[in-house]
This record gives sequence, structure tokens and C-alpha cells, in this order.
Amino acid sequence: MKQFDGFNHEEMTMGDVLAMENFDLPSVNDVIEGEVVRVTNQEVTVDIHGATEGTIYLSELTLDKVDSAKEVIKVGDKIKAMIKKVDDEQILLSRRALLEYQRFQDLKVAFEKGETLEAKVERTVKGGLIVNIGMEAFLPANMIDVVYVSDLEQYVGQTVSVRIVEFNARNKKIKVSRKIVVAEQLKAQREDQFSTLTVGEVVEGTVVRIEKYGAFVRFGALEGLVHISEISHLPVEKVEDVLAVNQAVTAKVIKIEGTKLQLSIKAILPTPFEQFVSAHQVGDIVEGEVVRLMDFGAFVEVAPGVEGLVHLSELSWDHKVKLEDIVSEGKRVSVRVLSIDSQNQRLALSIKKVEQDPWVAFGHNVGDVIKGQVTNITDLGAFIKVAPYIEGLCHYTETSWNPNVKLASLVAVGDEVEVKIISLDAKKHRLGLSLRQVKSNPWTEVTFKSGDVITGKVESANDRGAFVAVAEDVVGFLPMNQITEKRISRVEDALSIGQDVDVKVVRFEPNNFKLELSIRRIKEDAEREEFNKYMQQQETVENETLGDLFGDALKNLL
Repeated sequence: MKQFDGFNHEEMTMGDVLAMENFDLPSVNDVIEGEVVRVTNQEVTVDIHGATEGTIYLSELTLDKVDSAKEVIKVGDKIKAMIKKVDDEQILLSRRALLEYQRFQDLKVAFEKGETLEAKVERTVKGGLIVNIGMEAFLPANMIDVVYVSDLEQYVGQTVSVRIVEFNARNKKIKVSRKIVVAEQLKAQREDQFSTLTVGEVVEGTVVRIEKYGAFVRFGALEGLVHISEISHLPVEKVEDVLAVNQAVTAKVIKIEGTKLQLSIKAILPTPFEQFVSAHQVGDIVEGEVVRLMDFGAFVEVAPGVEGLVHLSELSWDHKVKLEDIVSEGKRVSVRVLSIDSQNQRLALSIKKVEQDPWVAFGHNVGDVIKGQVTNITDLGAFIKVAPYIEGLCHYTETSWNPNVKLASLVAVGDEVEVKIISLDAKKHRLGLSLRQVKSNPWTEVTFKSGDVITGKVESANDRGAFVAVAEDVVGFLPMNQITEKRISRVEDALSIGQDVDVKVVRFEPNNFKLELSIRRIKEDAEREEFNKYMQQQETVENETLGDLFGDALKNLL
């Protein structure tokens, strides 16, 4: 504060000084220009129009962090500053606020023009990075690069090119994007490089990012994914065990889907599978180790990195054995190569076919009657074991000549039975058996014709009618509407199970095992016969009466 003649400056207020100097009191936020008259480490004193002085503290001196005001300002410098506070004691100035305002306005223009700015990455925060473009701005993680970035720390301290994408003047909040700049820089290169890229092309690149599922490799302006399954021919548990960021790799383009590229490192390496196939062929027997058990079979490693599947159906000729009864992890086994799928690099193996196929040694033919044991009964029929590892099916239609006989009433699991071979396919391991054909066909031994009246026994019934046995294993069907002329809702309303009945043959097709019967027609035929007799009698009477009349008339005429 200046000393004036006749006044003690310590007793004068700021207002007294300004009044003596005939100086208008400045207002907060006014911008003034003055000369630096004093500089210390922590503050700068500025002469304001030769009338008074203002103070700029170090924190309000610059936008950049400095340890001393002397690093920025020296005595005699002309500077502009903004009035921050005016009272009776002092005038506080801020050069920082003015610089910040000016910088903010410059950034606003850059935003409106879409200019590219250089940004210093200061630190990581939740969801992205804080960068300095003259002011602090937020760079979201999803706007750092054209691909997802998981490691944000790698950018701290770097200078990157960004573009302002959001500018909030009220809150002075700025959001920037590096992704836009990178995308524009790469676009031309990418388009040119992509236009000539072909599947099968071998490229040299660098690993730029590692994920759990694979590694992204950049070559030129393009990036492609090397899936974890495409890194090596041997199993890879962790990508990091084989690859590292910035590692140079050679890979083959295996798929181009839109703008997405899939690469393979292992595709350019000789495969263990190819080596195995070059030394073996279908039919070879090799040794291997069971490495994995699945619900559908066992995987056997027959060479390092070469596995084949032994399907459940190829474990044993006995299809009823369980997987764990045959193999276990770590067990050494002999297997036969069934098929080689070079395109998909798959091997089909068999344990059971190391031994001879029992179906080949099966010494029976169609028509032979053999013995067997019932092993299972299903809705389909009875399964019968006729030799070690060989089972055949007796379909339920082949159990009895009587279609109404239930399979369960004829045989049970464990029964020893005689069966006839009716079909045999050794290649497909299919055997058709018949219980009924061990006996002669009773349908060929009866001689019925339509209109015959025969006697049978009611064997069973359903909601459609009754089944009547007319000979051993020969059963005919008696429809509900053919039982009686009266309407009935149940067979039991007219007939009883076990009852002997006379029935008329309506239709007989022995080749199709069909015999249709009727009780109603017997009665109808009898009634029709009685009616016909009655009509014949009436005709005779009428003829006799007319003869008598004509005779009497002739007598009178004579």
C-alpha cells in the first residue's frame, strides 16, 4: 500500500486510498491489466493503474502446477487478471481464472469445429481416464480405442490425440474420444488393406490385447482375433501361458466375416493329427491312454495332442455294460481306428473291435429255430439273448398267433424259450425273432367262408366289441353293433366273458389275420327266412282262393 503525505497508511482503508487517488472501485469478475511490481515464491503483486495494488496467490497464478511464482512471472511483466475479491483490506486477483476462461473458450471453438487436440493422460478413474487438454477432460474406456481396452494403466503418462464429443459450458465438463481419431486414422489404411485381404493369407502382426478367450493381433491397420483354440495344437488353458502383449506372431487368416477377422497361429504349424494320420490308417490297432470320460464315451490319447473318441457303442460287444466297467481315466487300452476325419481332425476309435465281431461268428441263418433267454420285455416286444453279446427282438406282433394275448402272459424275464429267426443283418447287428412261428400258423388250418355259422367263446372285450375264439389262436372280432339289434353301450350288457356263442362269418382274411363275426345277422337271417316262408304261404293261399272263385263262376255259366 502506498504512503501518502500527512496520513498514516496503517490507519487508512482501501476505500480511503482509492478516494484519494480518484480511482473507481473495481468489481468482482472485472478484468484488469497491470504491471508486476513484486514476486515471491507464493504470491505476485500487481500495480493497478498506479493507484493501488492487487495480489495473486500462487494457486491463482497459472493453470499448470508450479512450485514457485518466480518460475512463471518476473517483475516488470504486464499481465491481465480477473478481480476475485475486493474489500477494505485488499484486492485479490486471479490470473488462473482468466486463463481458464480463455482456455475454456478456445476448447469450445475446438469442439464446434471438430478439431483434434493433444491430451496428456493424467490418471485412471472408474470407467475411463482423466486427460489434460488445457483443462481436465474425461476419456471413457469405451472411447480409448477402436477395440475394447481392459488395461487402462498402460495409457497413464502418454500423450494421445483426442476429439471433444461433449461440451457442457454450464458445468465446465468435457468428454473426449480417442477412438474417433484412431478410427479416422485407420480408416483409409484399413479399407485399402482389407480390400486385398483373402482367407488363407499369412500375416505378420503384434499381440495388442489378451482376453480369456484369445488374443487380438494387429497387422497393419487391421486387427484379428486368435481364439484360444487356434493358438496351439496342444490344449491351452491360459492365453498368457503362450502369448504376451507386444509379442510378434505369424498367423493365417481363417475367416473374414464383415469387418471381423479370425486368425490362427496353429494353422501354419504342422499338426500332431497330421503326423498321426501320415503314419496310420483306418483299421490299425494302436495303444493309447484314457484321458477323459464323458456321458457319450471315452477320449483316448493315441499320440501327444491327438485324441480319439470311443463311443459308448464301441466299448464292448455287450451293450449292457457300463462305461466305468470297461475304462477309467489313466488306463492304457488297445483301440482300433474306425474312421479318420482329416477336415475336422477327429478320430473314431473302438475297443470292442480289437476283438472279432461275435455277429460274424454267429452260425445261424433265417429260418433256424434256436433257444434263448428273455432279458427284457418292453412295449416293443421281448429281447432274447441267443448267444454271447447277441440279442434279438421278438416284436409283440410275433409273440402269438392270437393278437389278443398279452406278451406278459406268455413269457417273463429269465425264461428259456424257443424262437425262430425271421430276419438277420449281421452288419447292422439286428436279429428278428418269432415265438409264434415256432408253431404252424393256425389261420391256414381253418376253412371258413363268408356266411358260415360257427361256435366260439367270448375271450375279451373293449369299447368297440368282443373278441371271440373260434379255434386255438384264431380269434375273430365281433363289433358292438353286431351283437344284438338293440343298442348297447357295453359288451357286458349282452354277453359274458367265457360265454359260448354262435356267430356268423362276415369276412375272413387269413393272410391278414382278420375274422369279422356277427350274432345279429344270424337272427336277421332267421327272421328273413321266416318272412320268406310266410310270404310263400300267403301266395299259395291267394292262388287257391282265386281258383275256387273262377271255378264257381264257370259252373254258374254252364
